[in-house]
Amino acid sequence: MNQSKQLVRLIEIAVMTGIAIVLDIASGMFLKMPQGGSIAIMMIPIFLISFRWGLKAGLITGFLAGLLQFVTGELYAVHPVQFFLDYFIAPTAAGIGGLFAGPIRKSAAEKAKGKLVSYVTVAAFFGSGLKFLAHVISGAVFFGNFAPKGTPVWIYTLTYNATYMLPSFIICAIVLCLLLLTAPRLLERSMDKS
Repeated sequence: MNQSKQLVRLIEIAVMTGIAIVLDIASGMFLKMPQGGSIAIMMIPIFLISFRWGLKAGLITGFLAGLLQFVTGELYAVHPVQFFLDYFIAPTAAGIGGLFAGPIRKSAAEKAKGKLVSYVTVAAFFGSGLKFLAHVISGAVFFGNFAPKGTPVWIYTLTYNATYMLPSFIICAIVLCLLLLTAPRLLERSMDKS
């Protein structure tokens, strides 16, 4: 990758990381779960950068977004391992959508709307699913004491985290599909043409 292309990619990663944090703060204003967690619309820019530049860029953007959550103080931490799972592993996992970058860009270029929607939905499902898994493990290990008496810890943490991660997946998939169907140029890297 030439230097100008790499610079563009780094700038876009920085911009999308900033947008992710703004969206995270905004979503936290409307729904903040008692032991942490909210509708994770911050995944939208992470998915977008991963679709545009691939897996590595998506993972970096997710990791940086988690780091900025720490810096801005928008976190709920009770243990260093829980902190790592919820604020580094979970947002980084959304970048896994980059595995589908090639098919998504190809579908958009071919104007294959059905394929585009399918690939974007699958990518959002995998990214959201891995983020959900990180939160579930963290919840089972570190927040099990919040489970109502008689409720198994795994049932409690699955239910708790699903209350915001399932809507997060649905919202992200819908928004991403609408964005990419109406503005497929979001997937084009201007440097590809040079």
